Amino acid sequence: MSGRLDNASAEAFSDAFVGFVRSFGLLDSDRTPCGAAMTTAEAHAITLLRSGRMSQRVLGERLGVTKSTMSRLVDQLMARGWADRAPDPADGRGRLVGLTEHGERVAAEVARRRADRLSALLDRVPTAQRPTVIRALRLLEEASRDT
Repeated sequence: MSGRLDNASAEAFSDAFVGFVRSFGLLDSDRTPCGAAMTTAEAHAITLLRSGRMSQRVLGERLGVTKSTMSRLVDQLMARGWADRAPDPADGRGRLVGLTEHGERVAAEVARRRADRLSALLDRVPTAQRPTVIRALRLLEEASRDT
């Protein structure tokens, strides 16, 4: 890692990052940035569940949430009719979470909206700078895992 940021650089990064978060819509608690009427956590969870059933523990790890938060989130998904729980045959105490038929349709719509919104966003970035933007986002993701 490189040295500490000077105050001006830290402030400029903070302003740019917070400005992006606001303008992209990440502060809206009832809608995803792509306009779906659900929380961002719900959208991320059903998107992950598109790959198939998984334990609540694994889903929670992939989302980066605590066990109790994961349990509440799965309860929310079930209340909406998007997910169900089933016993895990490999672990008698564990529960597998999966999407219902309705949940599959909702997850597909979320994926479509996300692709449309992100494509439109990237289309506004000059072509020559797109690889740099993508690299920067990957670096930020990696750096955020260490903090």
